[in-house]
Amino acid sequence: MSAAARTLLLRGGNKSSLTTTTTTSTSTQRFFAAAATSNDPLVKTALYSLHLDLGADMVPFAGYELPVLYKSENGGVMKEHLWCRSPGKSSLFDVSHMGQIRWRGKDRVEFLEKLVVGDIAGLSPGHGCLSLITNANGGIIDDTVITNAGEYIYMVVNGATKFGDMKHFQEQMANFDGDVTMEYLEDAMQLLAIQGPGAAEAVKKILPFGFQLEKMAFMTGADATLDGVEGCRITRYVFHSHSCRFMCANEIYY
Repeated sequence: MSAAARTLLLRGGNKSSLTTTTTTSTSTQRFFAAAATSNDPLVKTALYSLHLDLGADMVPFAGYELPVLYKSENGGVMKEHLWCRSPGKSSLFDVSHMGQIRWRGKDRVEFLEKLVVGDIAGLSPGHGCLSLITNANGGIIDDTVITNAGEYIYMVVNGATKFGDMKHFQEQMANFDGDVTMEYLEDAMQLLAIQGPGAAEAVKKILPFGFQLEKMAFMTGADATLDGVEGCRITRYVFHSHSCRFMCANEIYY
């Protein structure tokens, strides 16, 4: 990641770079309704040390240790809120606690349409949608973002409910007569979100030559090499008019 991008993304000019790692799948089930109710040690994201160096006030959330604010000259809830919304500025959010899942198999779309609300079969490659995971009675279990990534379906679920969601998926898979597999990316792939009017300019500095970010429609995503690191994915997200999400490798140094 270039020095200019680090300055824009992290606000402090701290050096950081990315290196790739291999993802793994697992059927391990851990349940974190909230960190305070779990005796398991809190999970640290790849940016944990960087958060501390930037003066973060770390708190437990969904089984992870995450920053709630930064105790620096430009930190604090109000200053950080205003920074993210100021012209030409952007802020980086570590949302690596969220659950990332890859669905494979020729019947993956048919299976998912039994579990979620929305026309998953109608998603063109690279396109995604907001959806809801429902139970057998149509009640809402969780909200989710689902993207047709071509060779697989990419799903992101909430961090506090991801293990309950996957338990529900496994139960439904046991009763599904079709070809579908669920690959939970665990903590091998980090998830970062950048928001603010200056987000696009900051992101452009780490994109490969010729990548046309400005032409990406909302709720579309693409595999990308970021600052020379392969195996990443970028999505233009819908909750904010200037918002992108990155899926990237686990090990992040600075």
